[in-house]
Amino acid sequence: MAISAEAAPRAAAYNIRRKLDLDVIPGPVLAIDHVPENEATGAKEGINFVFDGGTLTHPQAQSITLSFGVPSVDEPEIIAYKFMTNTDLLYLVSDYQRVRVLAAAQQRALGGIPYLHGGKPATKSAA
Repeated sequence: MAISAEAAPRAAAYNIRRKLDLDVIPGPVLAIDHVPENEATGAKEGINFVFDGGTLTHPQAQSITLSFGVPSVDEPEIIAYKFMTNTDLLYLVSDYQRVRVLAAAQQRALGGIPYLHGGKPATKSAA
């Protein structure tokens, strides 16, 4: 969730910190997906950014704790996590997410694209 006028990398870093208790500074943008409104499901129009989260150190990976902050009264936001390859991930995500994963993996090989906020690079100064 982003706050008005908040740069996307800062929102990403905040959510990683809040949900996984990790301090990660997002790297380059790997994919941007403008998702139109879906009247059938009631989903609003939005823009999804996929950032390169880098590689976690062993201590970082061991320190992950899931925050059971509850967005609804019935279900926690994240109930489990698993490390996997992009190929494995492709079998677990929906079609629209699969397109994002493939686009992000391809762009990562190219080094990503810059994310600007107010005309200035914002990616490396997110946190």
